[in-house]
Amino acid sequence: MEVSEVEFFVAVLGASQYTYAEATPSQKKEDFVVSVENSMRFFEGVPAAIVLDNLKSAVIKSSRFEPTINETLVDQAEHYETTILPARAYKPRDKSLVEGAVKILYHRIYAALKDETFFSISELNDRIGDLLDAHNNRKLTGRPYTRFELYNDIEKNKLSPLPIQRFEIKYQAQATVMQNGHVQLSCDKHFYSVPYQYIRKKVKVIKNLPSKSFG
Repeated sequence: MEVSEVEFFVAVLGASQYTYAEATPSQKKEDFVVSVENSMRFFEGVPAAIVLDNLKSAVIKSSRFEPTINETLVDQAEHYETTILPARAYKPRDKSLVEGAVKILYHRIYAALKDETFFSISELNDRIGDLLDAHNNRKLTGRPYTRFELYNDIEKNKLSPLPIQRFEIKYQAQATVMQNGHVQLSCDKHFYSVPYQYIRKKVKVIKNLPSKSFG
């Protein structure tokens, strides 16, 4: 039996601490974007801003003043009409909520899963979903309400509506148009025709990639 390692993605809303989590194949850009997408679908709305950790799949170049965000993530933010705000380096308060959520979920989800066996990532995420539901419906420490109740009362209506269409990841590449009026994309090894005016010129090629799901 082959054993596959997965990453654990966590997102949390700032006011209610309502939490989303899922297993994802990797921290690659494509998988990270899908996880961000899934979190907003779970929250049933779009926050005014998304604060990200400075992982390489999201932030190409860290900077105190002008960090460079991955172009695919910028496209996703435009699709959802929100803003990407990378957490500032050496500013632990910027991501204290999600780091706190990770610690709690380590005990409430990982501890419950460590002795179980799963045969697909969707099967694993179904189990995570059950444990996550129990977490969100558990009363906050010293409070008479749950994360889910607080989310419904004060935060759900503050989120912007979701667009009808899910975001489609686009493959982007620079290519020189060949003499026969075609370019070849390395992502699928296919040739695509280009208007003859661009022969021998460099062009930017954008192609929608098939959507992925981990659930």
